[in-house]
Amino acid sequence: MENKPRKPWIAGALTFFSIGLGHLYHGDFKRGIVLFFGGQLFLILAYSSFLFYPPYGLIIAFIAAFFYLIYCIIDAVKGAKVFKISYTVKKYNRWYLYLLYWFVAIIVIQSSIQIAVKSNIVQNYKIPSGAMKPTIQIGDHIIVDKLTYKNLESKRGDIVIFPFPEDSSKDFIKRIVGMGGDTVEIKNKQVFINGDPYQERYIIYTDSNVFPKNEQPRDNFGPVKIPEDSLFVMGDNRDQSYDSRFWGFVKKSSVKGRIKGIYWSWDKENSRVRWDRIGKKVN
Repeated sequence: MENKPRKPWIAGALTFFSIGLGHLYHGDFKRGIVLFFGGQLFLILAYSSFLFYPPYGLIIAFIAAFFYLIYCIIDAVKGAKVFKISYTVKKYNRWYLYLLYWFVAIIVIQSSIQIAVKSNIVQNYKIPSGAMKPTIQIGDHIIVDKLTYKNLESKRGDIVIFPFPEDSSKDFIKRIVGMGGDTVEIKNKQVFINGDPYQERYIIYTDSNVFPKNEQPRDNFGPVKIPEDSLFVMGDNRDQSYDSRFWGFVKKSSVKGRIKGIYWSWDKENSRVRWDRIGKKVN
C-alpha cells in the first residue's frame, strides 16, 4: 500500500474549509462526520438563539461556534501528527473525493439546513428604506421570527414581513393596523378603526401637506371594511410609506413572520455602527 505521511497543517487548513475534511485527510472519517453535524447544530443555534435570548443569545452562539471551529481544527491537526512519519493511504484519500466531500457538506447539506432554518425558524434581513422610521432605520439588520409566529394569531401592532402583493419576489415589512372585519378610515392623517381614533405612539409625519382623497389616498382614505382573511398594514413613517392605502390588503396566510429585533445596524451616511441599536427588540 502507498505510504504518504500526513501533514498537520494541511489537516488544519482542510478543516477550516469544511469541518470533517481534515479528519478525512488523516483517516478518521467517522469522527469527521460527527464533528461536521455538530457544526450544523451550532449553525441552527446561532440563527435561532436571538428568538429566545435576545440580544446575548446570538452573540454567545456565534462565539461558541467560533471556538467549536477552533477545536475541530486543533483536533484534526493532532490526529494528523500521529501519522506524521507514516500513513497508509486509504481509498478515499484522493483529491477529487476531498472535493466531493466539500461539495456535499457545504453546497448540499449546509445550504439545505440554512434554507430550512430561514424558511421555518428565523431569517435575517437588511433594511434598505425608511418606510418604518423611526422604529426601524435604514441600515438595520433585523431578525424575523418564523418559528413561534406560526403558532400565534396576528394582532394589531405587530410588525410583520410578507411578499409584496404586487411583486411576490420582494418582501415588505409593515405594521398591522387593521384586522379582518375592521373598518378602516383615515381623515387628515388620523387613522380610525371602527369609527374610533386609533392612537399610535410610534409613528412620525414628515410632510405637513394634507392631500384630499380625490388626489391620493395617503392622508384621507376609506372607509373600507377589511376582509376576514386579510390585514391592513402601514409604515410607521406615514408620509413616506407605500402600503395598504395604495395597494390594498395583505392575506393573513401570506405573512412569513414577525420582526423580533435588530442584530446589527450601520449608519451609511455617517459611516458608523449604531451601537445603541444592536440587540434592540422591535415593538
